[in-house]
Amino acid sequence: MKAKYTIVIIVVGYCLEFMGALFKIQHQSFADNTLVIATVLKVLGVVLLAYKIIQYDGFKKFMNR
Repeated sequence: MKAKYTIVIIVVGYCLEFMGALFKIQHQSFADNTLVIATVLKVLGVVLLAYKIIQYDGFKKFMNR
């Protein structure tokens, strides 16, 4: 998986969070589910991005300086 896909996952999580908050204000019944899915996507995206950064050779060289 490329790093740009992890950023897309994070952005989709933030968009769903915005929609979930809007649904929560409007008292929709599925607002809680939308907020949970958004949180899962954001956490998954950050974990995958951290994994990609740690596996990058340039990061290993930088940390060994």
